Amino acid sequence: MNRFTSTILLLIAIVSSTSAFSTAFMGSSRVAHSRSASSNGMSMRVVDVDSEAAFDKTISSAGESLVIVDYSTTWCGPCKVIAPKFDELSDKYPDAVFLKVIGDASPDASKLMKREGVRSVPSFHYFKNGEKVDVVNGANAEAIEAAISKNM
Repeated sequence: MNRFTSTILLLIAIVSSTSAFSTAFMGSSRVAHSRSASSNGMSMRVVDVDSEAAFDKTISSAGESLVIVDYSTTWCGPCKVIAPKFDELSDKYPDAVFLKVIGDASPDASKLMKREGVRSVPSFHYFKNGEKVDVVNGANAEAIEAAISKNM
């Protein structure tokens, strides 16, 4: 085994031991549930959505529950910085639904971000009863949590 292959296998082992991903299918749309241990041992409840159909179904089925959507991309530095805080908030507010849409993960995710009017990342959109009720742009943890509190 060459050094490159050994390094790749080591990285895969590390990622596998620190997190687990399960995939559920909603119709023909893929929704991945990310779960990993947070610093306090709780599991995070952020659902990765990569299609308009899965997004629409989640928003409509949430009813009166607040839905918070984190729009990001893989290349966005501030998105990576705020992601752990978003995960913590998903544990702190178990009655809310937390979604993540990664715009450059698939053409469908990119189309969804355009449809929802996302012009910068990170952007956090809040939905209740199927309607958008708030938006927070930027990696401002205090503003993100304040909008959750205001709209719960």
